[in-house]
Amino acid sequence: MYCEYRKQGLRESVYKGKYQGRYKNFLKSAIEATKSEDALKIINLLIENRSLKTVKLVLSNLEKAYQVGIKQKILSYNPYKDMSDEIITKSAKGKTQKEIEVETDDDVLDRGKAYTWNEAQIILSYVQSEYSHWFNFLKFKFLTGTRTGEAIGLMWCDIEWDKERILIRRNYDRITKKFYPLKNDNSYKGDLVRKFPIPKDGELWNLLKSIPQGEPNEVVFKSKIGKIIDDTNFGQVWRGRKNFYRKGIIDKLIQQNKLTRYLSPYNTRHTFITHAVFDLGIDEKVVSKWCGHKVEVSNKHYQDVAIFAERINPEVSQQQSEIDLLKQQLAEQQELINRLMENRDI
Repeated sequence: MYCEYRKQGLRESVYKGKYQGRYKNFLKSAIEATKSEDALKIINLLIENRSLKTVKLVLSNLEKAYQVGIKQKILSYNPYKDMSDEIITKSAKGKTQKEIEVETDDDVLDRGKAYTWNEAQIILSYVQSEYSHWFNFLKFKFLTGTRTGEAIGLMWCDIEWDKERILIRRNYDRITKKFYPLKNDNSYKGDLVRKFPIPKDGELWNLLKSIPQGEPNEVVFKSKIGKIIDDTNFGQVWRGRKNFYRKGIIDKLIQQNKLTRYLSPYNTRHTFITHAVFDLGIDEKVVSKWCGHKVEVSNKHYQDVAIFAERINPEVSQQQSEIDLLKQQLAEQQELINRLMENRDI
């Protein structure tokens, strides 16, 4: 009843994926495992087996559901009242990093949540030799920092070869199997299409050129059987399938002492962002413009950042020597003097 009550105010993908999907399934499995509807038993089981962030959301919605029930005089007591407030979402008790798959842009500049660029090349080299079908898709994610659904949703009509850029303007949701416009996360007001540069003959340009071009409204990256990619399948290749005792890409590389830790497929995004900012020295505001994560940029400078971002090569270091920096500063000062002189003459 609560799901129906909330349905009108939610996006279809959120309603089906979370409320009718994850939240409902978590509760169903908890009731079956405890053979009870006792609130404390359910809470303890969820905490032991699920991400604390998700448990907090489940309990918060359960509390609201019971409140609705009380208002309608169906229930008389709310056993979940204030329960979500007791949970501190630092980690999932009993869970490894491998099992916590939350696509979040928190701390995108935290290098602890990213592979080094050298580690990214190790992963790509292994995928190219052992899982070649996934190579183009994974390399695109590493080279652009796009979210998984954005990479899946890229179509040939989004590649503007003459302008040397791609347009990121839709997201594919595997639950509803539909395309949606990008969410406006207020990083830039009204910005629902992102422009990412692909310099001619650069690494990203050559990657896209290597793929047989399809019709304008066809997706660029497809599954092995020529369909839209289901990121669940890619996730199983990446992390392995525990129930079938199959190791994933990262487990195998750790076993070979080529990597030291597991990060989820979503952290390809963090890897690109930290590489661009820390290794290549590209301004964080420019990287934010490319990737769509939130950064403090005043509205006054929004258009300047937008124009500047299209001129930057995301594959080349922007670090400057002191002499180059001094030359640039002198040139800018001279340009300012010239403008002032022109205004005075007028």
